[in-house]
Amino acid sequence: MGLMQKLRSGTKYIIWILILSFGLLWVLADTQVFDAMMAGPRNMGEVNREPVSWAEFNQRINLYTEQYRQQTGASPDSEIRAQYEEMAWEQLIVDKILKQKMQDMGIMVTDSELMEMVTGDNPDPFIRQQFTREDGTIDRVALQNAIEAPENREIWIMIEQQLREQRRQQKLNQYVEASLRVSDFEVHQHYKRQNSRANFQFVRFPFSDIPSDEIEVSDSEARAFYRNNEHRFQRNKTWRFSYVTFSIAPTEADTMRTLDYLARLRDDFRAADNVDRFLTDHFSETSYFENFLKPSEVRFEHLKAFELDVDEVSEPYVYNNRAHMVRLLEERTADQTYVRVRQLRLTDSDAGRELAGELIGRVRQGESFAALAESYSTHSQSARRGGDLGYIERDDKPAAQANAIFAASTGSVIGPLEGDDGIYLFQITDRTNRDIRFADLSQDFEPDPFETVQRLANEAEDFQYFAHADGFVSEAERSGFTVQEAVATEGTPFITGLGQSRMILNELQHMRRGNISDVIETEDKFMVFRVDEVIPEGTRPLDEVRTQVESLVREQKRKELMTQRVSEMRDGIASLEELAETSGKSVQSAERIRLNAATVPGAGREPKVVGAAFSLSEGQLSPVVTGNNAAFVMVVESRTMADPAAMTTAERRQIREELQQQKNTVFGSVWVDRLKADADIRDFRTQQRMMQRPM
Repeated sequence: MGLMQKLRSGTKYIIWILILSFGLLWVLADTQVFDAMMAGPRNMGEVNREPVSWAEFNQRINLYTEQYRQQTGASPDSEIRAQYEEMAWEQLIVDKILKQKMQDMGIMVTDSELMEMVTGDNPDPFIRQQFTREDGTIDRVALQNAIEAPENREIWIMIEQQLREQRRQQKLNQYVEASLRVSDFEVHQHYKRQNSRANFQFVRFPFSDIPSDEIEVSDSEARAFYRNNEHRFQRNKTWRFSYVTFSIAPTEADTMRTLDYLARLRDDFRAADNVDRFLTDHFSETSYFENFLKPSEVRFEHLKAFELDVDEVSEPYVYNNRAHMVRLLEERTADQTYVRVRQLRLTDSDAGRELAGELIGRVRQGESFAALAESYSTHSQSARRGGDLGYIERDDKPAAQANAIFAASTGSVIGPLEGDDGIYLFQITDRTNRDIRFADLSQDFEPDPFETVQRLANEAEDFQYFAHADGFVSEAERSGFTVQEAVATEGTPFITGLGQSRMILNELQHMRRGNISDVIETEDKFMVFRVDEVIPEGTRPLDEVRTQVESLVREQKRKELMTQRVSEMRDGIASLEELAETSGKSVQSAERIRLNAATVPGAGREPKVVGAAFSLSEGQLSPVVTGNNAAFVMVVESRTMADPAAMTTAERRQIREELQQQKNTVFGSVWVDRLKADADIRDFRTQQRMMQRPM
C-alpha cells in the first residue's frame, strides 16, 4: 500500500515530465535532429579534417564510367564500378594530401604566372592546341577574343582553375626533383657496379643434400623462433564465408532467340549494298574486313564461306558460343591449290602404329574420322575440332606428308605417315583454289534481361529472404543449391574460387559473423553469402602456423649444419680440386660476373657469393660462404675494377638520367605513402553502407 500511495502522490509530477518530454520530442522532430542522426556523416570521409564530398567522388566515378563507355561501347558492370569506387577514393585522398602539402610549403601560382601560361610567349599546351594556326603560330586575336567574350566567362574560370592546379603540381614536382639530385659519387658507384667483373671457381654444397629426417625441431625451438619472428606471421582482417551462386548464362531459349534474330536479317544482309554500314547498324561482333584472304588465312568460324556462291548468305550457325551468318562478297583465282584436312596424331611407338591400323579400318567401316580424332589424337588443339586444320598450303607440312596430302582425292584417308613428333593419319575434306572476300554478321548469346536475368535475380532474392528465415544451409539444401566456401582478406581483392572482386570485399567490411549478404551481382552470376567467421588482424596463432614455423626452423638448422660440415671438410684442404674430390662434388666456373649481379651461373640467385667474389683476395681458398640455397667454397681467379675516369660523356649522362628516374619513381611512391601514413584519414564509407542496409 505504501508504494501505491507514493505513486498516487507523484502522479502530477510524472504527467508534467511526460508532457515536457513529448514537447521536446516534437521540437527535435521539427528541427530534423533525428533525420540528421539517422543520416550519419554527410561526407564520405575526411583528410586532416578537410571533407571528401560525395559530389567530387561521384564526379570521379562519372569520369571513369564515361571513359569506359567510350573505350568499350558498354556500361561498366557492378564489379568494375566497385573497382572504380576504390580507385576514386584513393585518388581523392592523394589529391587532397598533396594540395594540403603544397599549401603548407607555400607553393602558389600568381595571377601573372597564370597570364603567362595563357597569353605568354610559350603558352600552356592546352592553349596552344586550341589556338594554333595551320602554320604552327598562335592566333593571338582569336585567343584574346575568346578571353573577352562574356559567354565564355564560366569556361575560363574552369580553365584557369585547372591551369593553376597544374602549375602548382609542376612546382611541387620540380621541388621534389631538386632535392633528389644525383651526385657524381652515385654516378661513379653505379658505373663501377655495372662494369667491374670477376672470374671465380667454386664448389657448391646444396642445403637440400641434408635430408629432412636428419633434422628434428623441438617445441621449444619452434616457440622461440615464433616469438622472435612474430612480424612474419601477421595477417590482415579475414572473413570465411559460405556462398550460393546463380549463374547468369544464356539459356537454350536465349540461344534460339539470337539465331532467329539473325535469320530474320538474312534477306536484308544479302541485299545490303553498304555491307560495312549494315554490320555496324546491327552491332555485329565481327568488324567488316575489305581485303581478300587466302584459304589458309580464313579463321575456322568463317570456313563456311567456302560453301557459298557469291552474294549467297549462309544459315545462322554457332561457333564457340557465338552466332554467325556469313555472306560471300567476292572471289578470285588463287595462286595455288589449298587442301582442307583433318589430322589424327598418335605416339611414335609400336602401340601407336598398331592403333593407327585399327583406326583406319574403323573409318573405312563408316566411323567418323572427326569423332576418332577427338577421342584418340594426341594433338589436343586440333582434337577439340575433330582434327580439323582448316585449309593448308603445301609448305605447311613436311614434304613427305604434303606430297601424300595434295595427291589424295577429296574424302580419302591416308596414313599412317611418320612425323618428327608422332604418327599421322589424314582425311582430305575439301580442296579449293579461291581467295575470297566475305562479311560476318555475328552476335554473342546474351541472357534475356527479363526472362533470364530477372528470373535469376528473383530466385536469388527469394533464397536470401528464406535463408534469413530458415537458415542459410537449410534453405540451400531445400532449394537444391550447392553451398561453397571461400576466404577473403582485407586489402587483397583476389578471392580464391571467385577471382577478383572488390564488390564482395566492400560488402564484407560491415558484416559480422552470421550475417547474410544482400544479393551481389557480378559479371556472370548472382550470389548470396553468409559470414561464417571474422578473424581480426594481428599475429596468427602458433598452432595455425606451426607447420610453416617448423619448416623455417628446419631450413635454418639445415643451413647451419651444412655450413659446419663444409667448414670441417675444408680444414686441411689446399685446393678446390681436392675439396671436390673429397666431397664427391665438382668444381664450377663463373666468368665475367658483374659487381651488380645477383645470380651465379649454375647456382641461382646468390648475391652473397657475388659480394665475396669482389672482397676476397685473388688466388686464395675462401672460407665457407653461406648463400641462399647452398654453402660455397670459392677461389677468385681474377678481378677487374672499373675506373669511372673511363666513362664517356654519353655514358655519364645516361647513368645520371637512369638514376634520376629511379629516384623520382621510388621517392614519389614512398613520399606519398608517408604523407598518407601521417595524415588523419577518416573513412565514413562503411557507416554509409550500413545506413543504407534495410533494418
